[in-house]
Amino acid sequence: MRMVDLRPTSLSSTLELHVRSSAGAELLRLIGVLVDLDGTQNYDVGPDRIVHAREQLPDGVLDELTDLDVVDNSFHVLSLLAADLPDPTGVDQLLATLEDDPEIAWRLLLGHYATTHHAGSRELGERVAAGEQEAIDHVCSFEADGQNPVDRIVQLDPTTHGARLLAAIRGVCDLWETLEREAMGAIARDVAYRQRQHEDGQDVASIVLEATNGYELSTDASIRRVLLLPSFWIRPWIVLGTRGDAEVLTTSVADQFVSLPSEAPSPALLRLFKALGDESRLKLLRRMAAGPISLSEATGELDVAKATAHHHLSILRQAGLVSTRGEGRGSRYSLREDPPEAARAALASYVHPSR
Repeated sequence: MRMVDLRPTSLSSTLELHVRSSAGAELLRLIGVLVDLDGTQNYDVGPDRIVHAREQLPDGVLDELTDLDVVDNSFHVLSLLAADLPDPTGVDQLLATLEDDPEIAWRLLLGHYATTHHAGSRELGERVAAGEQEAIDHVCSFEADGQNPVDRIVQLDPTTHGARLLAAIRGVCDLWETLEREAMGAIARDVAYRQRQHEDGQDVASIVLEATNGYELSTDASIRRVLLLPSFWIRPWIVLGTRGDAEVLTTSVADQFVSLPSEAPSPALLRLFKALGDESRLKLLRRMAAGPISLSEATGELDVAKATAHHHLSILRQAGLVSTRGEGRGSRYSLREDPPEAARAALASYVHPSR
């Protein structure tokens, strides 16, 4: 993959890069996949494996976890706790943290969603997550409209929620023991690869672009560090977050570090041709050939709902064809690769045509 940094001033040369393996974070991400009952088809591990994993849980645990998933992607957000814990972050460390501070999960969720879904700043979210009462009271005073994730979080009792969460996560630990070796092996290989890239002098922004399959780093001058937390279970998705002066990115383990049957096409190849096999997505690629677009512009181009346009753009990013900069309404999407050439090269790498 390639990257050209077109920002007026590049911050990547001054950023610290850290890449970490976290079993505690991966356990939470596994739970996030298991409770995503409507998204079983959306993960590279495949629906059969996800359904089988759900069936291995003790009675009542999946129902309890689903009930605790009070807002979309709650458990993926909670995996950001790994940024605060010593490296390497094991499951025991995660459980001890949740036991010692029962309200920490509630604060992290409240701070994150106050920042991303309300009129909150990143600083406000950090203060909430750190337990600053004035900041918590300020967020809790936001006018409820019944549509915002913050409204649902505020209604929870923090201590009760934390105790239920800890008990439910413990209910997944036996399942995790059967899955840990495969997941953490792939993650360790990805971590070693990204660290070698950094040691060899590769630019931080280009490492991040490749690891995220298309996310361009924030230009926020307060960000001093980038923390990559590769994941096996959430492939091909990424999760964005901040903790203090760090941009925390849950990335997908690269395909070459996942054990696949030798005759199986790579997930990347399947994602690419899925992206190219839709008229609406081809229309967006043609439009982006003329320059970057916003979500609103993509919505107008296709004459669809924003959620539908965002879905198409996400599939294009996962296929390595589109990069995205910024979050929410400020996001801009740009064409990365020449689609016909990318498709030809990807297919040739699999079928090995005779000359």
